[in-house]
Amino acid sequence: MPLQIFAIATGLVVGWFRKGSLWSVTNVKFNWLLLLIPAYILQVASINYLHGNLYKWMLVTSYLLLVVFCIRNLRVPGIWWTFAGTASNFLVMSTNGLRMPAYMPPVFSFSKHTALLLQSGQFGKSVAMGTTTNLNFLGDIFFLRVQPPTLVSIGDILFAIGVVILIQNAMQEKKEVA
Repeated sequence: MPLQIFAIATGLVVGWFRKGSLWSVTNVKFNWLLLLIPAYILQVASINYLHGNLYKWMLVTSYLLLVVFCIRNLRVPGIWWTFAGTASNFLVMSTNGLRMPAYMPPVFSFSKHTALLLQSGQFGKSVAMGTTTNLNFLGDIFFLRVQPPTLVSIGDILFAIGVVILIQNAMQEKKEVA
């Protein structure tokens, strides 16, 4: 979550420096925008509250809705990046039982409790990275020293780049004249 907040803030600042307007963001036309609501609700619910097959079904459905939204909006600047980030995260999780491998040394540095939970199995959507996890380079490997401390993946970074591009470009949009 800290990376997404940083991406939104960065997009707003860059858009402002480019003499954009926050009101212009409302002029961007998205296809199937309402897909984002169930996608995020399903993702939050599956990661925080669900287990077993229900977790898997809800998480896969969430990612599929996000992928469909991205594909339907590839013409919008920044969506290619968010699509690449979403696909990257879905790929690494798909090869690891729908869990994101987390690099353990930084986890130990900011939360021994979380590290022990990860080592004993899984924690939320994450699993301890090791020799049995796949595509580790796409897992949560970058440590952000923000509050709360967090790990992010290449997919998260690609997604954040897309958000920055989308917001700062959207702030430049001119109102369509009918």
